[in-house]
Amino acid sequence: MIRVSNLSFSYSRGLPALRAVDLEIRPGERLAIIGANGSGKTTLARCLNGLHLPEEGEVRVDQLSTRNPEALFEIRRRVGMVFQNPDDQLVSTAVETEIAFGLENLAIPHTEMRERVDAALRAFHLEPYRHHPPHRLSGGEKQRVAIAAAVALRPGYLVLDEPTALLDPQSRSEVGALLRDLRDQFGISTIHITQLPEEAARTERILVMHGGSLLYDAPPDELLADPALLQDLGLDLPFTCSLGHRLRRMGFPLPESLPIHPDADVLAAAVLPGCSPSPLPPRIPSSRSVNPSIKLKTRNLAHVYDQGLPTEHAGIDAVDIDIPAGGIVALIGPSGSGKTTLAQHLNGLLKPYRGSVLLDARDIWDQDLTQVRRRVGLVFQFPELQLFEETVEQDVAFGPRNLGCEPGAVEELVTRALDEVGLPRAQFGQRSPLYLSGGEKRRIALAGILAMDPEVLVMDEPTAGLDPRASATMCDLFLRLQSQGKTLVLITHDMDIVAQLATHIVVLQNGRVTLQGEVRTILSRPNFADLSGLTPPAPVRFMQALAARGASVPTNLLTIAEVEAIFQAMKK
Repeated sequence: MIRVSNLSFSYSRGLPALRAVDLEIRPGERLAIIGANGSGKTTLARCLNGLHLPEEGEVRVDQLSTRNPEALFEIRRRVGMVFQNPDDQLVSTAVETEIAFGLENLAIPHTEMRERVDAALRAFHLEPYRHHPPHRLSGGEKQRVAIAAAVALRPGYLVLDEPTALLDPQSRSEVGALLRDLRDQFGISTIHITQLPEEAARTERILVMHGGSLLYDAPPDELLADPALLQDLGLDLPFTCSLGHRLRRMGFPLPESLPIHPDADVLAAAVLPGCSPSPLPPRIPSSRSVNPSIKLKTRNLAHVYDQGLPTEHAGIDAVDIDIPAGGIVALIGPSGSGKTTLAQHLNGLLKPYRGSVLLDARDIWDQDLTQVRRRVGLVFQFPELQLFEETVEQDVAFGPRNLGCEPGAVEELVTRALDEVGLPRAQFGQRSPLYLSGGEKRRIALAGILAMDPEVLVMDEPTAGLDPRASATMCDLFLRLQSQGKTLVLITHDMDIVAQLATHIVVLQNGRVTLQGEVRTILSRPNFADLSGLTPPAPVRFMQALAARGASVPTNLLTIAEVEAIFQAMKK
C-alpha cells in the first residue's frame, strides 16, 4: 500500500504545490487523478516514488519511507513512472534497448528480458521501430515507448502523468485496455493523471486536486452525477454523461436504469423511444466564411529521415495541401503519420527532400528565412524546447526584442500576450517557466510566439494537457486570432477541438494525405474512421448510432450544443 500522510511541498519562491494531502492507494487499484492545471497533480505523482521529498508529512510505499535514502532504489522499483514529456525519460539509441534499459538495471535474466521486451513491442505496436532511435520518433510514438519501458518492469504501482495526451484516439483506447490488463494479469495498481473525463470515468476511483489540496476522493459515478461541482472546479464531463444530464433537464424521457456514463450505443438505444417518428428538417449550421485565397500551400512535398542509413524512412511523401488565408486548418492523423514533420516544413525548420512550400505564392526557400519565420510562427509539441529564460516575462519578450522592437513596445506586447493566454503578467511574469505545470508551459510558449505578431500560427498539440477551462480559453483565443485575419494550423488528436474550431481538415496516414476538405463534410463521412485511422467526434458517433437504429436525425452534427438543439426540436 502507498500511504500519504499530511503531505506538503513547495517549489521556489515559497509557492505551495501540495497542502496537507492524506491518501491511501491499495494494491491492484485503478484510480485517476484529475484537476485544473497547476492543481498539484504532477507534484503529487513525483512524491509517490521519491522524486520529490516532503517538506512536511510522509509518503510510505509498502512501509518504506521516501525520506530514507537507502530505501529509494527499492521504492522506485516498486513505483514506476511515466512522465508528462517522454523525452524526460528516453536515454537509449534504439527502441528495444530503451525498453531493456530498466530490466538490465534490475538484473533480469536474459531470456526473461527478451520475452518482456518482445511482449512490450507487440503490445504497443512498436515492432516496426525496434531498431529506430527513440528521439527520431513522433511525440505519440515516443510516449508509447516510454509507457512500454515502464510496463516491462512490472512494478507494483504505475504512475502515468498524462500518458495519452499525445496519442490518437485508437492508441488511447489501446492504452486504457492495457492498463486494465495490468491489474487483471499482474495486480499492478495504476495511478492515471488525465485531463480526459472519459479516461477518468473508466477507473474505479477518482481523486480531484484543487489548489494543492485533495478535494474529493470518490467513485466515478458519484462525481459524474454532480456536473455543477466539476464545472465549479474548471473540469468537464464525458460527452454522453453531459448529454444525459441535459436531456433529463429538458424533460426528455430516459430510463432510470441508464448508467451515469453510458457509451454512445447505449445512450442511443435509451433515447430512441422518445425520438420523433417523422423526419426532421435538416439542421446544418452554416460554415464560417473563409477568404478563398491561399496563404500557404505545399506541392509534392517529401522528407526522408536518416538518408543512407538502415533506418532510412519517409516522414512525408507527395503532400499537396492548400491552407486558405484566414482559415483554421486542422492537421490530423494517427501518431507517426507525419503531422509534425509537415508542420516543421511550413516555416523552413526542415528543408524538403523534394517539392516546395509556398507562402503567398512564393517558395519560402527563395525568401529570407528570418522573415518567413517571423511571418509563420511555430509552437512546438513539447513547449520545454522553446522555453529557456529565467522568468516568464523575459521568455515572452525574447522574440520581439530580437526583432528590434522598442522597449516600451516590448513591454506592451508581453503584457498583452500573457493576458491572451490567460496567464496574467502580475501573477506569472516573475516565475520561472521551467517550474510551471505542463499546461502552463504550453501557454507560455504560445505567448512567446503571439508577442511577435505572426501572420500564420502553426501549433503542434496546443491543447494537450490543458484542463477544460484553459482549453476553452485557448479556443476562444484561436477564434479571436482568426477574426483578426490570421491563419491557423492546428495539429491535434482532439476531435472535439477540431469540430469546434476548424474550417478545413487535412488527414495524414503514413506520410500521405488521405482526406482533405471542409470540416463538417469530412468528419461526418460514414467511412471517416476507415480512411483516417481516427474516430470521429463524440456527437457524430452518437448521432450515427441513433440513425443506425432508424431515427430520422441528421448525422453531421459536431457539437453537443447542436445535438441538444435537435432534441429541443423533438420535444416541441
